Amino acid sequence: MENFKNKILESNIVKHFILASCCLIVLFFVWLKGLDFYTLHNNHIVVPNFYAVNIKDVDSITDANNLRYVVIDSIFDQHRPRGMVIRQSPDSFTYVKKNRRIYLTINSLNLKKIIFPDIYDLSLRQAISKLENLGIEVGDLEYRIDIATNKVLDFSVNGLAIEKGQELYIGTVVDLVVGKGLSNEMVIIPNLIGLNRNEANNILKNSSLNIGVEIYGTSVYDSSTAIIYKQYPISDQENKLNLGSSVDLYFH
Repeated sequence: MENFKNKILESNIVKHFILASCCLIVLFFVWLKGLDFYTLHNNHIVVPNFYAVNIKDVDSITDANNLRYVVIDSIFDQHRPRGMVIRQSPDSFTYVKKNRRIYLTINSLNLKKIIFPDIYDLSLRQAISKLENLGIEVGDLEYRIDIATNKVLDFSVNGLAIEKGQELYIGTVVDLVVGKGLSNEMVIIPNLIGLNRNEANNILKNSSLNIGVEIYGTSVYDSSTAIIYKQYPISDQENKLNLGSSVDLYFH
């Protein structure tokens, strides 16, 4: 009987020893994690989010966080404000050392000019390709009765006629007048769900259609990255529109 009690006592001591050892190990790892956090907190900095910040405001942010920055590239996007940060490296919310350089790409501050090319009598596809290669955006398509279908007949900017050889800023939106032939040709409405505005615009223009009303959800922060979740009229093999018609887009 005495031996049995001793065995139970020894068993309880072993169990308590194992339990205490496990607790000490857990506490040790918690202490190590806390030490890592403390070290990072004191010697490293969390990179701020510079996306959509104007370059004029970057100085104050980097100074406040003991960081430096370098603008390594600029692009032109007429749908975003000039000087807006578009990309950054390292990414936001990563850890870096003090005085680390943050590399930024911004939307160009200075607009360049190009010479407007001769697109008269080109096909719509040829004209779109030529203009986009020069940084010119094709705006609305207006169709007129003409013997030629999808041939460029005229062009304008904000309702004012322009001519070949005229200087235009990169990003200028040029509206085109296009022939629709002598028949009432209709086109199938493309499916635009899941696309952004730029992708949808390219598809619509190549289908001889226009963007109509654009409706953005309240959660949309940057219209250039918003995604289409609804369109009207809907895409359907039996649902067709006249050349130059518009499709309304809903973004989120």
